[in-house]
Amino acid sequence: MDGQPPPPLPPEPTRRPPSTLFPGPALSLPPPPPPTARIRGDRPFAMQPMGVGEILDTAIKLYRSRWRSMMAIVAIALVPITFLQVFLTRSLGTPFSPDAVPADVEGTLIASAILAVIQLLVVQPFLTAAVAKASANIYLGHTVLVGPTFRFAVSRIHSILWISILLVLLVLLPALALGILAALVGEPELLVLLTLLLVIPGIVVFVRFYFGSTVLVVEGKKGSKALRRSWRLAKGSFWKILGTLLLAGILASVVEGILSIPAAVAFGAIGPAGWPLYAIGLSLAAILTTPFTTLIAVLLYFDLRIRKEAFDLEVMAQELSSTR
Repeated sequence: MDGQPPPPLPPEPTRRPPSTLFPGPALSLPPPPPPTARIRGDRPFAMQPMGVGEILDTAIKLYRSRWRSMMAIVAIALVPITFLQVFLTRSLGTPFSPDAVPADVEGTLIASAILAVIQLLVVQPFLTAAVAKASANIYLGHTVLVGPTFRFAVSRIHSILWISILLVLLVLLPALALGILAALVGEPELLVLLTLLLVIPGIVVFVRFYFGSTVLVVEGKKGSKALRRSWRLAKGSFWKILGTLLLAGILASVVEGILSIPAAVAFGAIGPAGWPLYAIGLSLAAILTTPFTTLIAVLLYFDLRIRKEAFDLEVMAQELSSTR
């Protein structure tokens, strides 16, 4: 009617929360699925357990992603001593130049032996620590810098060397002791038999203690503690570790042969004046294969930790907490 206010609108129905739309107990939604492993920094893939083929493929991918840094680390450490060693022993020739006769056999052999000792006691432990550190950083997605990597490696030379000595003793000491016993008894046939019988135990010991250097670099454990840690990690994975190492060794040997054999042939054909070609071939072979074989060891180590200790979940939790 005119002059009268319009009738009030009916009240809107009360909206109940979704949990009370239906009678009965409140519905509980399932928890969200766990997030996939986050890729932090430059890590090109998520952490996960890997098979033998995946480890080899991942090592190649990681190498390709940081090949400049890896090659620089190996080249700086190895190329100078390789060139010096080839230069000093150039008169000895190669298997492809059997007629080479050095002018001073004794002096050449002494110089070669001195350089071999330096390489064994200094260069090789340094290279092991440096490449293992760089490989672990690449796997974890951290930046690889040559200077800090070298400083880290210098501080670990003595520890890597001590682990290497312990590993050699553990693998060879039983055979050496039995060999001495057989020599004292005067039975050479017994020596051969015992040596053959100790081959398999020696391989088992080598595989179980193989990750001692990697444990030192990643976890900081030294000496016997690193070897005991390697023994525990490798338990139950002997065949996988051995198979992976054999395949990686075959691949590395093929690459080394492709690079070093032609250089050795050229050196043998040219004579002592062709020593730079041989040194270049040996250096390139080492630069290309050393990071690859070390990456294999590091990937096997992390794969064992992921399977036995859920290392991937631990890293993911740390990364998630660091972003809050």
